Amino acid sequence: MKEIMNFIKLPNLPEGKVTAAAVGEDYTDELEKALEPYGVRVLRCPRNPYVDPRLSSHIDLSLFHMGKNVFLLSKQAVDSGFAGELRQLGAEILVSDADFGKSYPNDASLCALSIGKIVFHSGEICERRIRNMFGNELISVKQGYAKCAVCPVSENAAITADKGLIKAMRREGIEVLEITPGFIALEGFKEGFIGGSALKLSSDIMAFTGTLERHPDKQKIEEFLKQHGIRPVYLTERPAFDAGSIIPLCEEGEICK
Repeated sequence: MKEIMNFIKLPNLPEGKVTAAAVGEDYTDELEKALEPYGVRVLRCPRNPYVDPRLSSHIDLSLFHMGKNVFLLSKQAVDSGFAGELRQLGAEILVSDADFGKSYPNDASLCALSIGKIVFHSGEICERRIRNMFGNELISVKQGYAKCAVCPVSENAAITADKGLIKAMRREGIEVLEITPGFIALEGFKEGFIGGSALKLSSDIMAFTGTLERHPDKQKIEEFLKQHGIRPVYLTERPAFDAGSIIPLCEEGEICK
């Protein structure tokens, strides 16, 4: 029987308590256990075999939330159990026609950043359906890993170390906390991104995959969140790591389709 869930209206920015989220395959076991106390059901997105194996479980390379119950999914995952679960929840799935490659930027066509009604991504690589849907609301930036690089705090606030995205977001009236690059772990790479390590569990809770104890801007990050009425929680006891994003799908409240 099909479940009809309340999908989050604005991607990454739940208004109520998150009830379901999507995670890449290699991170699912650890994060499913960590999110269980918060009542979050975790959907496991399969690896993308067409990108660098170190990034194959980064869900932000395979899934883009268009808003409400509409999702853009990579061709490799469209017939998976993951896609079936999304449909079971009431999702409408659009199939991306992007062809992936093993190296950047050929792996990043779906890794667009959505904040409020604005989307930031590299205009040169952004997936066709995203370009067509958002039109003038798509702001072109150099960073292809835009989703992974930024931690959305609200429609008008964000955290990142990426200077190009900082300039672009500030031009759109978004308050941005600039942090020191690095200090987010990513296996196989020198460093990861803060956006890949965080998700909002509700309008007033921001979860990180691990602690920020080693991050030189920990206090600044926590103070910035506090200023916006948000408290941080840390899902594991190890240092925060880039999981290629955790994408919140559904929340408590009235059905939003």
